[in-house]
Amino acid sequence: MVDRDSLMLRYGRIYMRLHRLLDRRMAAQGASLARTKMLLFIANNAPVRAADIAECFSLAPRTVTQAVDTMERDGLLVRIPDPDDRRAKRLAITESGRQVIRQTEPLRRELTGLALHSLTEEEVGQLSVILDKLDQAVGAEIDALPVGPSAASPSQD
Repeated sequence: MVDRDSLMLRYGRIYMRLHRLLDRRMAAQGASLARTKMLLFIANNAPVRAADIAECFSLAPRTVTQAVDTMERDGLLVRIPDPDDRRAKRLAITESGRQVIRQTEPLRRELTGLALHSLTEEEVGQLSVILDKLDQAVGAEIDALPVGPSAASPSQD
């Protein structure tokens, strides 16, 4: 029988190695993985709040604000009024931001293929089913947690 703790450690290690590989390869091309991940999140969920980004990536709000300020200055995104809260702003990607995503997409696909090329189509299907189960189990636990400032927050990694 396979030790579940060891299995999860292996899963985490593979994820981190792939993440480092992608980060290094993107940096070699003058791109930023962190910036690209945020741009992809905004493009796929726009318009979003900075707090949505902070929650999704487990980042400090100040870290997100600094990144958003830089990306706005670089013309990759814009702040737009929140229709539900006149004090708040939402973020939307610009055409320049979409261009950055288009430039990094071939590398992302190449590295995704590299990670999965040793699997057969049947194994890729099995992995998909397994990941769906893990996502549902973790998602159910997250959904059961209390939300808001009174909720106990785990330490940041």
